[in-house]
Amino acid sequence: MSARCTLILRPLTAAELRLLPHLATHLSLQQISEDLRIGRETAKSQSASIYRKLGVSSRSAAVTEAKRIGLLPT
Repeated sequence: MSARCTLILRPLTAAELRLLPHLATHLSLQQISEDLRIGRETAKSQSASIYRKLGVSSRSAAVTEAKRIGLLPT
């Protein structure tokens, strides 16, 4: 196995997978939450959970990692 582990120990939930592609856009969390018809705080919480599960600390890093492991198209 490489130095960076590709295994996600806690898979993303359906809600997190629904939000994930929106992180690759220029939309704000407010706009994403409106598109998904969820609260802004819910979008913020789900984003933080995605970052944690992917082992990253930023939106751009989450998108990069999600593409690398096949959760988002490249």
